[in-house]
Amino acid sequence: MIAGISWQAPLWLVLLLPLPWLIAPLRQRLASLPATRLLRHPMLEHGLASPPPMRLFTGLARLIVLALGLLILAAAQPQRQGEFLHPPPPARSIILLVDASPSMEAQDFPVGNGQFISRIDAMKQGLLRFVAARPQDRFALIVVTSSAGTLVPMTADHAVLDSWIQQLRAGIHGSDTALGDGLALAIRQISTESHANAPAPLLVIWTDGFSTGGLMTPAEALSLARAQHIRLFTVNLAPVGSTPDDGQPSLAELAALSGGKPILAGDLQAMNQVTDAVQASDTPIQARPTERRQQPLARPLIAAALGLFLLAALLWLRGEGSV
Repeated sequence: MIAGISWQAPLWLVLLLPLPWLIAPLRQRLASLPATRLLRHPMLEHGLASPPPMRLFTGLARLIVLALGLLILAAAQPQRQGEFLHPPPPARSIILLVDASPSMEAQDFPVGNGQFISRIDAMKQGLLRFVAARPQDRFALIVVTSSAGTLVPMTADHAVLDSWIQQLRAGIHGSDTALGDGLALAIRQISTESHANAPAPLLVIWTDGFSTGGLMTPAEALSLARAQHIRLFTVNLAPVGSTPDDGQPSLAELAALSGGKPILAGDLQAMNQVTDAVQASDTPIQARPTERRQQPLARPLIAAALGLFLLAALLWLRGEGSV
């Protein structure tokens, strides 16, 4: 490597060594060529006044040798090292725990200009945006109504995940919200997905209220999460200014007591910031960059060589008096 330049085929550089000794023989060879062999048109043969000066042959020989040198350099495939390439963020396993209870049908989620959509439609928009913002991650989708079940197992196929998110409907099974059961199911899956030397899976909860059913309470599920050092990110879809339902612990407490982050996504602007809020609170250790961008230099060298060959041809024609 010389001055930040590496060579992919350095053996070609050996051919540069004899090039300086080619100038004199090439100059003599050019001077010995009959002028009629270099003329473009037979009618110009009798108009030749005098042979070109010797300095023209010297200059032409140097141009040709320099062009050959550039071609040899191009064959050696030089590359200049650029800036360091940042490694992609480590892939995470993320469980999306979503509320599909009947309350999610409420058409009270503001989207601006006095317009409202249902809470579940707003949640689906936020989920699709969140998944699209993390293309390297794997996701599982757990749906909570009167019971909790896995709708999509852990997968890296975002197209499949997006399809099931778009098919979510409120009130598909019962009228309660078994949030504690959903948390217990998610925690069990996170324990299964945890691997040594890998970032811990994330759990992001999307709901508009509190647990109103199920076998396990959120407080019991929180104890399990804290025992296994699982952080909870809660996305509260209740409209801004609405009165929260009674329940213990609250969504904010679930997140805070587990070391996660509560996010109030009660309007479209806040919903659009869910991805950034989770990203800012979950910053896994990035690997140090070890690979640098390589900038190939062969093409400009070939272009310069062709330019020198063309210049040499023009100078020869001019010296011959044919232009």
